Amino acid sequence: MMKKLNNEILKKKDRKISWVPYLLVVLVFMAIGIFFIQALNTPFSKGSMAEIKDTWVYYAKDDPITLFKSRYVKRLNSVSTDETMVMERTMVRKVPNPTLLIQGNHQWLTVTLNGEILYQYNPNTVKPTPFGKKNPGNIMTEVQLPKNYVGKILRIEVKSPYKNYAGIPARVFIGEADSLMSYIVSVSMPQILILIVCTFISIAIMIFIGAELIKKQRLNWELILLACFALTIALEAAAGDILAGLLFSPLVNSTLAMLLAIFTPIFLISYYCLKMQQSQKYYRLWVFFHISFDLAILLWAVLTKVDLPEVKFYIDAANIFGTLATTIAAITEAHQKNRFFVICTPWIVLVAMAHCFIYITSVVQSNFYLVNISGLLFAVILLVIFTYTLVEGVARSEKNKRQMHFLELKTELLEDNHASVITHLQELEQLRKDFRQNLLLVKDLGEDGNLPAVNEYLGKLLEETNQLDIIGSFSEHTLTNLILNRYQKNAEQRSIAVNFEAKLPATLTVADDDLSQILVHLLEHAMRETYAIHDPKERQIHLQIQYSAEKLEINCSHTAHYHTNIFEQGITTDFPKKEVLDLFVIEKIAKKYQGQLNHAKDETKDQIKLLLSLN
Repeated sequence: MMKKLNNEILKKKDRKISWVPYLLVVLVFMAIGIFFIQALNTPFSKGSMAEIKDTWVYYAKDDPITLFKSRYVKRLNSVSTDETMVMERTMVRKVPNPTLLIQGNHQWLTVTLNGEILYQYNPNTVKPTPFGKKNPGNIMTEVQLPKNYVGKILRIEVKSPYKNYAGIPARVFIGEADSLMSYIVSVSMPQILILIVCTFISIAIMIFIGAELIKKQRLNWELILLACFALTIALEAAAGDILAGLLFSPLVNSTLAMLLAIFTPIFLISYYCLKMQQSQKYYRLWVFFHISFDLAILLWAVLTKVDLPEVKFYIDAANIFGTLATTIAAITEAHQKNRFFVICTPWIVLVAMAHCFIYITSVVQSNFYLVNISGLLFAVILLVIFTYTLVEGVARSEKNKRQMHFLELKTELLEDNHASVITHLQELEQLRKDFRQNLLLVKDLGEDGNLPAVNEYLGKLLEETNQLDIIGSFSEHTLTNLILNRYQKNAEQRSIAVNFEAKLPATLTVADDDLSQILVHLLEHAMRETYAIHDPKERQIHLQIQYSAEKLEINCSHTAHYHTNIFEQGITTDFPKKEVLDLFVIEKIAKKYQGQLNHAKDETKDQIKLLLSLN
């Protein structure tokens, strides 16, 4: 006994020690993550780079008398298309190796220091596009300042050929040249994370689609659209990032960002359409119109001399109605108990309404955001949909496994009765041969007028017909009969007395796999503990199943002499664990049917009562 106790103490110590390497690895990962985050943010936190925001003076070049301070004004609405807005300030702070980082949003830029031109970006300094258009695009450029810049006036002239971007000041950062790239990465971190996460999701979905296509020879269009949606979010985050301005030309960066902003909602609403049931017929009409309208606008921009930024607000106007149509359709589907929309509609409506506001500000030409809010919202709804898809996939896989296990169980039950079927079929063939002789004998007895002998012989024949019962009939429910018949035979082999009573109709609203799991775990639990009793005469199992008023009541009890059976000898030490598993499975199924599980036991008896509501 003492040796056994010492072994248990050593096992507990081993379990505690096994946590040590796991926690060490976790701490190392956390330390590495904190180190890299600290390294990326160090230049900014030390003030090596900073954005100049509140010390500018704004004015229109044609009206230098009317001045505005940047602390109070974020945009000069009086500046129209092709009019020049001037940003001006006196340089005060001394920085070694000074560098300006300037970001323009579809704007031409001219940078001067005390009248000396440091940088110029205008239609005369860029090559025209193949269509002869002059689109400034999204520009990001570095400008080196002279070492004696302190005390001089920095002047930036900003001009845009598009009304939507006129009067918007350029973003200006100043700091050391060595810290420039680190600062850009730190500022771009949210967009980089969106790029990484959405790209990973897109690749994972495509791999799953490929595997499913190879296995089932069927293309899942829902997942195709979801993968495209994730990929466009990732690319849009990359194109709209401050880092992309240094990697691509302004025109390429602008065109890519706008095309992705157009196609991202198209993929999303197409995915919603395929997930719908009741509203799909009407929502499909809107999706068709929306896609056709967007493609017509793009075709107009390609075939004419109209630039994409000039016509995009038409697409944004269509997106306003799209968000409202999506909201109504999602709520309708949720009301109709569509599982996807029941779970995801709060997020769908939240993201749709937020995008509605964004598109409205775009149409009224006041949508200048320093952060890609639209991309963040799309990333949120993507994570919600992807999480739902994963959970549903796992649940579907678990359901398929349960169905496979049920089919295996049913096959085993039928195989158990296969020998009986063959035997009874042979008996039936023999009875068929004897039937003619029996009829002739009855006829002879009837002709002799011996009626008592006829009745006696007919009773004997009727008794023999009972041999035709191939499977023990406990109830009208076939599956229950198969299971109970199997365990009745197992009980006979183990010298266990059983009493099975089942009052069930031919059909039940409870799923076959659920009912089979309940009965199997109940009887396995009962037979396992009953068989452990030394005296075979004490081995007894009683099972009662009754169905009435949409209620299924199951009562299973068995003898279990815990103080005299082989538990004390340490032969079946895993019995308690198996009992916990049996009860867990039964209780899980009971909750599925708003049922109740009661388990009571003492030193001689173990009883489980189960009540399921099938209405």
